[in-house]
Amino acid sequence: MNTFKKICAGWVLAIAQCLMIPAAQAHPHIWIEGGIELVFNSQGNASAVRQSWLFDELFSTYALQGMPRDKAGQVPSAELEKITGEWMNALADPESHFFTKITLDGKPLAFGAPLNARSTWNPKTSQLVLSFELPLESPVKIDAKGLEVDIQDPGYFVAFEYKGGVRAIKGMDAPTQCKFGYMPPRPLDPKTERLLWSIPATQKELPENLREAVRQLSHQFTVKCP
Repeated sequence: MNTFKKICAGWVLAIAQCLMIPAAQAHPHIWIEGGIELVFNSQGNASAVRQSWLFDELFSTYALQGMPRDKAGQVPSAELEKITGEWMNALADPESHFFTKITLDGKPLAFGAPLNARSTWNPKTSQLVLSFELPLESPVKIDAKGLEVDIQDPGYFVAFEYKGGVRAIKGMDAPTQCKFGYMPPRPLDPKTERLLWSIPATQKELPENLREAVRQLSHQFTVKCP
């Protein structure tokens, strides 16, 4: 189990114990509503991918349990910076690597250390947002074959949702000819869902047959600039 999941698994189990619900049984354990932006440089080449992750209310609330608040319900910036640092260090684990894979013409691209990572807390919705930027190791020119960004947790501890489909991805300073696409995950069959439901949060890895099944849950964003 990678570092990020180890951190979160402890919270998930504690949530289950406090609320006396079977939350520790079932994958996924955390739900994220995502947003994505592909950044282009002045030469029209793709240079970075920006992401925002809106965590579900239950997980967000428990993640900040015990932290001080001001009169408006806000969490001090120092506390948010601390949790941001912990998460970004954990997400850099090679096993998860920000749950993000980027390919150009079908070939994987490397990206550098994340930039501009920050967490924000909305006391009205009781939800945390983690935002960060993954710069490509080298800017790339996108042609008709296209660039693809795949986002998925192969262990299905975390489930992503992108509302609005292709509208969830934006292009910053993208060339006018670029076209954006989105392919949603294929739904799991009922038998697979039941098997995932039975797996506890403490189990380090999914069985291979289930790992193969959840590979279809990748969110695939494409950009083509013919």
